[in-house]
Amino acid sequence: MIKIAFIKYGGLASSGTEKFLQNIAIQLPKDEFQVDYYYCDATPYIGSDLKHPNTDPLNIKPMADAGVNLIEFKVEAKDVTKRTHPWVNTNFFKVFKNDYDLIQTGRAGNPEYPFTKIKNIPIVDSIHVMGGIDNQYNISRVMHITNWSAQNWIKRGGDKNRIRIVSHPMIINEVNSHSMKDELGLQNKTVFGFHQRNSDEIFSNIPLLAYKEIENENTHFIILGGSNLYQKQAEKLGIKNITFLSHTGDKEKIYSFIKTLDVYAHGRKDGEINSTAMAEAMFFGKPIISHTSKIHNGHIECIGEAGVVVDTVPEFIEALKKFSDKYFLNKKSELAKLQFEKLYEVNGQMRNIIEIYKDAVTNPYPNKISRFISSFRIRFYIFKLIEKITK
Repeated sequence: MIKIAFIKYGGLASSGTEKFLQNIAIQLPKDEFQVDYYYCDATPYIGSDLKHPNTDPLNIKPMADAGVNLIEFKVEAKDVTKRTHPWVNTNFFKVFKNDYDLIQTGRAGNPEYPFTKIKNIPIVDSIHVMGGIDNQYNISRVMHITNWSAQNWIKRGGDKNRIRIVSHPMIINEVNSHSMKDELGLQNKTVFGFHQRNSDEIFSNIPLLAYKEIENENTHFIILGGSNLYQKQAEKLGIKNITFLSHTGDKEKIYSFIKTLDVYAHGRKDGEINSTAMAEAMFFGKPIISHTSKIHNGHIECIGEAGVVVDTVPEFIEALKKFSDKYFLNKKSELAKLQFEKLYEVNGQMRNIIEIYKDAVTNPYPNKISRFISSFRIRFYIFKLIEKITK
């Protein structure tokens, strides 16, 4: 029996990283793994107005029903002014059992509390944002959710020998979902749209700028959740055929929304590495239009032949026009389903992840010399950078 602890600040939220961890914890065979899942409610950030999504109550029951032992810890605040983002007035180490074979987490890559304080247990990391490099010696394996992410991580100083490529093991139960075209009066219309968390920082003006240019009586755009900036933009542009739906973590409602779309017309200022929302769209055969970013472009790899990724607003406009061709739409729809099976089918991904875990337990710290050197090199780089800044 392998004892594994999942540790994630805000770990029962419904964002991509959190769902990635939750899905793995749920799917691990409990006759082979004892699974403890450490989580807390989101708390204020010291030094930033950014907010982490809070616990979604809808995520609690599926975890408990799957035999995952939920362990809540408390944090008063998260101090993002410091390098390791320490948790202020936390009881984490009072509830942490510290007797695990493995720890699994998901993060942005930079050294982070409490993992900087845990040196005696192999850690399997998963990188979901290009925020930094942590080659701490006992980080056993580093999961990357695209090759794009892995190569960028190596360029920044990540230890290439620890990399393992995985993708989201998606759990989709669509039984109670349905297309809302009839209830929204959108029969015989081509419906574009996307869903997104409420964050001004990731707002992209590209999808609606492009949609405005092709809008007619036979088209409609729907946004589920997202920043209020989208509503302000639509009003400013004079877009008429558009619907805004309130944010929800209810999968039945999310899947009903996706079934209503013909095309998942996506935009995000900082791009994507591997989007759960896009994966869900592909499951339902919804082709994707997206644009590149100056920060993350892993979604180009994930979308593949399931859609179109562009660089500019005019190119986005042309992509929207292409999907008015039913033959093109249907072809991309079938390719979207195939792409989902290739990248996100739960059984295939779980086999990959379980193999990584078992390998990490059997041989937690391979390549010991290069592991030590890479760990030292990053510490030396950080020391010199701090020295330079403080001169």
